Amino acid sequence: MKYFTKELWLGYNDQGPLDFNAAKDLGQRNVREYLKQLEEIRPRLSRQAHRLFKTENLHDGRLLAVMAGDGVEHDVHGPKRFDINAHNPSVVMKVLGQNLDVLYSLRYTKVRKVGFEFPSAQPLFHEDGNQIGDWGYDELTSADDLYLRHEVLFASGAIILVEFKHFAYTKEACEGTRYGNASHKASRRASPSPRKVKAQKNHRAPRR
Repeated sequence: MKYFTKELWLGYNDQGPLDFNAAKDLGQRNVREYLKQLEEIRPRLSRQAHRLFKTENLHDGRLLAVMAGDGVEHDVHGPKRFDINAHNPSVVMKVLGQNLDVLYSLRYTKVRKVGFEFPSAQPLFHEDGNQIGDWGYDELTSADDLYLRHEVLFASGAIILVEFKHFAYTKEACEGTRYGNASHKASRRASPSPRKVKAQKNHRAPRR
């Protein structure tokens, strides 16, 4: 992660090495730089893909699954046989939105690198045996002239990294709620959406 780092997230929560005000100022500068480079790589994205990285809100979502392989989602009972000579490693991530009522399916093809650090050697809000945790921040950058890089930082400190050529996603409504009851929902402090904050060229992490 280059722009939305663990140090910033800790600083937003007064847990150092940056204090809150220093983290806030640095975060705002990083957001401006991130948005600038996101526009620079926009021609390499489809309109739909750009919409995900610019406006869709996965903050505080939950990772249901991440799959990587030479035949992700291949139907072994379908009419098309698996081709062992095909060269198209791919990755699929299934992510529930913040309120657990929307399912995002993120699909990366022509993948050359995948990384999943969990548990992290530099944890954030995590204890041994705990879950991966909320989707915190993610950033799309250029790996080189051919490949893009998508990195996701989770509340536990876990990081997923994918370098790829092509990307697409779908979203669908599903049954779910983040809150067990209305009183719990009312008492929970609202967390700002990084997507909306990024669009406003401002940045504030949820206080934990």
